[in-house]
Amino acid sequence: MAVKKVKNPKTGRIYLSIVQSYRDKALKHSKAVTIKSLGYLDDLEKEYDDPISFFTAEAKRMDEQRLKDNADYTFSIAKNA
Repeated sequence: MAVKKVKNPKTGRIYLSIVQSYRDKALKHSKAVTIKSLGYLDDLEKEYDDPISFFTAEAKRMDEQRLKDNADYTFSIAKNA
C-alpha cells in the first residue's frame, strides 16, 4: 500500500489517499484500488506535523496487517487423536 497524492489543477490543492496496487491478469496491466480517502494536505497539516510521513507509516502498517491476515496456517494432528 502507498500514499497517493493527486493535485487538483483548478485549485492547486493536494488530496491524499491510501491505495493498493495490483496486476489485472485479464487486461495485463496494473490497477490501483483506493483503500482509504484521507483528505486535503493543507487540512491534514493542521492535525499532524508531517501528514505524508505519518500516513506512509500507516499504509505500511496496514499492508503488514493484510499480509499477516492472509498468511497460511500450518498445523499437525497426532495419529492417535
